[in-house]
Amino acid sequence: MKYMRGFIRFFPTFLISFALAILVWIAAVTENDPNLTLNYTNPVQVKVIGLDPGLLISKQSVTSIILNISAPQSIHNRLANDPELIQAFINLSGKTEGDYSLTPQVDLKIRPAKVSKMTPQTIEISLERLASTQMDISLRQSGTLPIGYEAGEPELNQTQAKISGPVSQVQKVTQLVALLDISNLSSNLTRTITLHALDNRGVEVTGVSLEPNRVTVHLPVKQLGGYRNVFVKIVTTGQIAPDFYLTGIVADPPNITIYATDPQVAENMPSFIETVPIDLNGASLSFASTATLNLPQGIQLVGEQTVSVQVSLAPVESSRQMANLTVTIENLAPDLKAVISPQTVNAYISGPIYILNTLSARDLIVTVDLEGKTAGTYQLAPQVRLPNDKIKFESTLPALLEVVISR
Repeated sequence: MKYMRGFIRFFPTFLISFALAILVWIAAVTENDPNLTLNYTNPVQVKVIGLDPGLLISKQSVTSIILNISAPQSIHNRLANDPELIQAFINLSGKTEGDYSLTPQVDLKIRPAKVSKMTPQTIEISLERLASTQMDISLRQSGTLPIGYEAGEPELNQTQAKISGPVSQVQKVTQLVALLDISNLSSNLTRTITLHALDNRGVEVTGVSLEPNRVTVHLPVKQLGGYRNVFVKIVTTGQIAPDFYLTGIVADPPNITIYATDPQVAENMPSFIETVPIDLNGASLSFASTATLNLPQGIQLVGEQTVSVQVSLAPVESSRQMANLTVTIENLAPDLKAVISPQTVNAYISGPIYILNTLSARDLIVTVDLEGKTAGTYQLAPQVRLPNDKIKFESTLPALLEVVISR
């Protein structure tokens, strides 16, 4: 009993001491690991759970949220290094068709920490029944075949496709269309093309999926009797100017369509038609001209076809040495004099032969620029001024000159 009375007498003092110790410990911890509220600018993706398999989300205002979290600095450090410790979700369990405003639930997988602010605080979601239907595929052709060609009946590897999506969107679809451009087609075509779900105005419906979403179409194309495609054979006469060469000669278009009232005539003719000779005599510049075609008897061009011929020419290039060119001084200060050694150089230039052959030594100016130079001895590279921008300077011999400047 004596010990019990003593314990009871000192118990209040013990409690006070224990409480003070706890307060001192909390203060020490807080000082070393202060509690902070930080804004996490990296969005947290919101997961959706509990969605009825027969429903789908047709609208969702946002898919991520921004959080302010209150926690000690050490907890913030761990959250920054491991974003998986922060998870957000919305639970759609038991939800049916309709519009909902839901508050995301945040799970912080570390303590102590709490969410002090969430932006946005709610997410707007619309749920709709998942619908699907089968619909026939129609092929819509655009463009026209070249004259003398005829298309057969197209064949699709699929005649129907399945449309799936929100019931409101699926109900908008009135046609499934495959678009095929047949412009300038002159042979059988096999092509895989994308399907488009359209409403009654011809506008594509979004938010639905198609299975399959692509079809393969085969379109037979044949040339009608009496018609034939042939290439243009360019015939030339004369020689281009000396010191030039032909870089190219092409016809545009390279192929033309001809017609004969007797299909056998078209079938038996060569696979080309020649032009009336293009005169190249003395030509030194590229040029274009309209070509006249040398049509065989009984053959005529289809439509208003014209053929232009582009002739491309270029000069033959070479190099040349210009010997014993005198070097002149430029920009020497008035109170100085200079001696150059050697006083002449050989210059090597390149360019079109027809220009090189017209040049003489007086057409090239070789200088040494002494601007800003004071008395002394210098090793300087000469500069060569050319009379024509089609000529290119290559080098001089010697490459450097000794220049002695004195007063």
